[in-house]
Amino acid sequence: MDKKGTLIKLKVKERKLRQQIIMDAAGQVFEEKSYDKASMAEIAKVAGIAKSSIYTYFKDQEDLYAAIVCRDADAFVSMLDGKIRGQGARGVDISITCFLEYYLHHKAQWRMITHLALHGSKGKQAIQELNRAGRNLMDLLERVFLEAGCRPDRARLRAHTLFSCLSGILIAYRNYPGRTDEERRSYMLRMGMEVREMITALLEKEGIS
Repeated sequence: MDKKGTLIKLKVKERKLRQQIIMDAAGQVFEEKSYDKASMAEIAKVAGIAKSSIYTYFKDQEDLYAAIVCRDADAFVSMLDGKIRGQGARGVDISITCFLEYYLHHKAQWRMITHLALHGSKGKQAIQELNRAGRNLMDLLERVFLEAGCRPDRARLRAHTLFSCLSGILIAYRNYPGRTDEERRSYMLRMGMEVREMITALLEKEGIS
């Protein structure tokens, strides 16, 4: 590789590293504060860089927020993919448990996801990245249903339905008052198994399981 090619490669690597540093710092800030209470100045301070430097890599706070959500969503999809691979029909059970356990543990990530789901995103690039991350998860859940024997024309709908059910459980009960964290966790996992039972009954009705 010539000097020019090496220099370009190093600049790309340096840019990705700086983006990673900024995202890690922002993740720390967003873990402690909601979107509307966090500031780019605070993120820059944690990252150890000038506030203006952030805008070299991210258009605005929303763009940065969406980038973190997508990165974390990709990490979850990669983890789940490894767990359900080759598991056949058990993939449904594994997906339900992993989804609930993961986002019960990663509370800040779930808060960030729900913020974007409720308030949307105005930036074109952020929307494209969020759509890509969403499609990756739906593709994986669709594969879970196909491997469980679901009809191909119903698998995508089932993937969307499962995601909606699990999201609803987390939104409605993650901060349910008058319960300990362990009580809430246990109850939500039980609800997840109820969802599994409904899915199993539906597949049996179709003569698949």
